[in-house]
Amino acid sequence: MTISRQKKSLIHVGKTQLSMTDEDYRALLQRVAGVSSSVELDDVSFDAVMVELERLGFRSAKHRTPAARREGMATPAQVGRIRALWKAYTGVYDEPGLEHWLEVHLHASSLRFLDAWRGGKAVAILEKMVTKKHAKRAGDEDSPQAIGVKQ
Repeated sequence: MTISRQKKSLIHVGKTQLSMTDEDYRALLQRVAGVSSSVELDDVSFDAVMVELERLGFRSAKHRTPAARREGMATPAQVGRIRALWKAYTGVYDEPGLEHWLEVHLHASSLRFLDAWRGGKAVAILEKMVTKKHAKRAGDEDSPQAIGVKQ
């Protein structure tokens, strides 16, 4: 039985990510699975091709366990809330900026390494930061300088 369209697509993503020429790609298929096209792959030969692509440096998001679902780590809800709050605070979603903030304030270099306890702490801190920013912005609009009154 041949592999699914999603698996074929994943192989082609690997080919693209590794910047493989068509000749190199076909040689890999022949060497690893004994086929000349991904259409001819079955589940066993697909796994062999994926192992070889990964050995060559391909990193697939589909084959990784999502960090937010690992036991003891921040939940998907926490990760989503942290990202939304960061965007609300900064005005744009900036992953490097968020990672820097996490490193400085919670000693976690990325959301991937944030445990559930620190995830909750990050949510609480960011909620306070966003609230304070909005309160300051609202206060600035009502200040005498904002409405053009000289003191």
